[in-house]
Amino acid sequence: MTGDINPNLSVAEQEQLFDQLLSKVHPDELLWRQHFTTISTCIGSRRPAGGIIACNEFLSSPVPDATKAKRQALALDCEMVGVESGLKELAYLAVVDILTGEVLVNAFVSPTRVVQKWNTRWSGIRYTDMKTAVKKRVAIKGWKAARSMLFEHMDSKTILAGHALHNDLNVLGILHPTIVDTAIMSADEVYRPLGRPFRRTWSLKSLTNDILGYEIQGERRGHSALEDTVATRGLLIHCN
Repeated sequence: MTGDINPNLSVAEQEQLFDQLLSKVHPDELLWRQHFTTISTCIGSRRPAGGIIACNEFLSSPVPDATKAKRQALALDCEMVGVESGLKELAYLAVVDILTGEVLVNAFVSPTRVVQKWNTRWSGIRYTDMKTAVKKRVAIKGWKAARSMLFEHMDSKTILAGHALHNDLNVLGILHPTIVDTAIMSADEVYRPLGRPFRRTWSLKSLTNDILGYEIQGERRGHSALEDTVATRGLLIHCN
């Protein structure tokens, strides 16, 4: 990869990248061990990982429909805010087509519950920015609408990629079988040659700095969902 942080790929390069990503989709057992919510583990009113969404509100990603073309591979990142009882709710969603680099979603998501902690240092979300987005009607109206918007671009065969993606899927209320997680992928690359399971993972910030050679999450305003999503795409291109 060159210095371009969001490179354009030729059709041939896109096809090659998709095949490589498909070969790295994680098996269900590994996803379960890495805290992903699955159909078999998500039951009743339990709220996975402290989110507001109960298991009975989760939806499986859409079944493929030959009449509706969907994206082959997407990278996504969510930012969350704190609501009552220490629970987390979606407040920002960024989605990028991994193959084309096209930004499909980059928007605030208005919380459905009263925000008690904006966690700006980490989320990058400020009350004033959310208020402005809602006033201008550019904010997505709640996590269900955000999930529906994402489902417009994908089905169960779409490769979803992210870093510690289980956190993002939990605040979207999504069960999905076709996943490439850069936290898992990078740790596996280190530990597999040693012949043992990985014992740790590395942050997206450190991987982006060490592998791609540029810094993310460096401002006091906190994370940028779009910046993190583009970095995830860059890692996937570089490492495949």
